[in-house]
Amino acid sequence: MSDEGMQMTASYADRLAVVMGAGSGIGAALAERLAAEGATVVATDIDAARIGDVVERMVADGGRAFARTVDVADAASVDALAEELFAEHDHVDLLINNAGLQTAGPVWEADPARWEQMMRVNIDGVFHGIRFFVPRMLATGRPATVVNLSSVGGAAIVPFQSSYVASKHAVLALTECLHQELQLVGAPIQVSVVLPSYVRTRIFVDAQRVAPTGNDLAAAYFDRMEQIGQEQGKSPAEAAAAILAGVAGGDFWVFTDDAAGQRVLTLRAEQLAGLRRPPDARPRLREMGLDV
Repeated sequence: MSDEGMQMTASYADRLAVVMGAGSGIGAALAERLAAEGATVVATDIDAARIGDVVERMVADGGRAFARTVDVADAASVDALAEELFAEHDHVDLLINNAGLQTAGPVWEADPARWEQMMRVNIDGVFHGIRFFVPRMLATGRPATVVNLSSVGGAAIVPFQSSYVASKHAVLALTECLHQELQLVGAPIQVSVVLPSYVRTRIFVDAQRVAPTGNDLAAAYFDRMEQIGQEQGKSPAEAAAAILAGVAGGDFWVFTDDAAGQRVLTLRAEQLAGLRRPPDARPRLREMGLDV
């Protein structure tokens, strides 16, 4: 089936949308934008108070929204949500697997518990969304859309974010495979992968707060990444608008910044096609003002 055959309608009005990891940042902005465009939004997060605040704000603005506390790393938690929604509504039109974590430091210094947590949320969380929603979507026979959040880091190689980058490469590959598999069964399900560039969220600050690195250069790098993001990044609302426009247009590749996304993919393709070693990170770090 062609991409056009799977394309979601350009309007989100009267659609039932599920946004995982909607307690802050891009996830919250996506949920808010969908509600503003007339969708009924089920917004989830592991933090009940945080997602409650987001949904309260959406409802106060006139949106139709519901909060659910979900741990995407827990298969039973995601399965229970899917069971509830399909039992109550018979369908879900849009699933956005957005939940994700970041952390800093050289890979050989990574705390095993933090590494496992990163993989369980960033990769297993996406798998659980697919595993428990897609079979139910297929059973309805209705058009639907699955959107997975990777990152420009999912097509790049950078230092001090090894666990994050590895997980986002996995999300990208998983999403490409999902697209092929749904085509093979002729499913009316659109698949999109999102590669956000700089967005003004707190992902780097939160990473250092929850799992600070003891490596001075890695800490300085994360501080600089946070600064660049705040200075040059899009707002979460701008990012959400770009993402939802791409998804509504039926795009597989979706960016918050088209030029930045294309640049990263081109550089990666050239590196692989030329069998080049990963680039030396020192020039880039010096450009960022770091002493290496």
